[in-house]
Amino acid sequence: MARNILFKQYEASDYIDIAERTADWIKTTERKTENGVRWVQSPDSSDDFSDYPMLTEKALYGGSAGIGLFYLRLYQVTKKSEYLEEAKAAAADIIATDEGKAFYDRAYNAIGNSDKRVHVKNMPGWIAGYYNGPTGSAYLILKLYELTGDKAYLDYLRKVADDLLSAGTEDEDGLHFSEQNDLCGDAGFVTYLLSVYEVTGDEKYKQAAVKLGDYVLKKGKSAPNGGKYWNVVDLTIIDFPADVFWVGLAHGTSGVGWIFTILYKLTGEERFLQGAKDAADYIRGIEVGDEDAALVPYLDSLERGPSTEFYYLSTCHGPAGTALLFEKLYEITKDKGYLEEVKRLSRGIIKAGAPEHFSRGYWKSQALCCGTPGLLEHFISVYRLTGDDEFLQYAIRTARTVIGEAQIDDSDDIYKLQTKVRWVGNWWRTIPTDVHTYSGLYIGTAGNAWSLLSMAAVLNNERLIEVVEYNY
Repeated sequence: MARNILFKQYEASDYIDIAERTADWIKTTERKTENGVRWVQSPDSSDDFSDYPMLTEKALYGGSAGIGLFYLRLYQVTKKSEYLEEAKAAAADIIATDEGKAFYDRAYNAIGNSDKRVHVKNMPGWIAGYYNGPTGSAYLILKLYELTGDKAYLDYLRKVADDLLSAGTEDEDGLHFSEQNDLCGDAGFVTYLLSVYEVTGDEKYKQAAVKLGDYVLKKGKSAPNGGKYWNVVDLTIIDFPADVFWVGLAHGTSGVGWIFTILYKLTGEERFLQGAKDAADYIRGIEVGDEDAALVPYLDSLERGPSTEFYYLSTCHGPAGTALLFEKLYEITKDKGYLEEVKRLSRGIIKAGAPEHFSRGYWKSQALCCGTPGLLEHFISVYRLTGDDEFLQYAIRTARTVIGEAQIDDSDDIYKLQTKVRWVGNWWRTIPTDVHTYSGLYIGTAGNAWSLLSMAAVLNNERLIEVVEYNY
């Protein structure tokens, strides 16, 4: 009897092969620039992404920095020089077109727009922040520097940090840059400043990170069910009711608490550890579930309580992201209560039906940010933390779902498929008909292949470069 391809049990080499075939598709979206390369963000979309901060051309989230990072990782795995050259070409373009402080002058004075698809321009902190601005683009250069030791990369890392600091405001409360103090805004700069401190040894970057951490720390408020919450984004700007605030990694308390763990590990300052513990206590106070499994509400309100209508499951607003806070607290304190919380959040994902069953908060976005590849990164992280086969099996299930959601187009011969691999998803949760292929790391195709390389790495007992959430 012939072998049925749908019965296949994937091995590490299979995941790597799919990632290389994904790189072949991404190559079709490449466009040469005067100084290097960029990639078309969505070749089958007619949208103008220039007005949308989450899809800026050179960004880590959906632009060339993220794709360059994917190619760099693929080079680590395969040792094929063409992948390293792609990453270097992306970096060359980023460096050559750097705007310096002028970028921040423009970003922090952006004029908003009433169109709901672009009015996040009213969130200048997101425009300038780590995932969309120069510091996130420089994450690619950081990883290239770590790999090559090229001093030109180190000089650029320092320049980007200095440009950032020149755009900040320092007062009695600390250092800040915008009114958006979440991980996608000001708080995310802590990761970059501390990375530059680690490679340069220059204390000014460490001190700046501490001052920024202190500014955010003071935003915490006591929560009704214990701990402290951080309402660090005014959601009325994007038409949410005035009483609600976000909870998760990207824009809420768990992301802020995670930043505090990073600051504590580098500085040993107890106030940051206490801030992280307060954030964790708040999350525990609002989570929904049972002794074995739990999920965290998408929204909270002091007037109405936490939302219960639906639950995000992946990185940005779901347990895959929130668990990072508890993972780091366990690593720091060795308190097994934090480890048990990581496991409960992981089991919450499975009990909700994922990775196979999609729902309102876990929809077919096909994104590392909010979709299945984010779950795969999470389960791999928990398996590495615990060594429990339970979580490796969850990861294997999730990798199979990632592969099952891939698009491989027919060839001219109906008996054959093309070899190139991509993913098609509706990144906009509230616009389910807006379905496209995105090339980028956090938003689409590169991120799916990235997560499959993570699966190969854990099976091969290897460590690769990580996205920033798992870098610390």
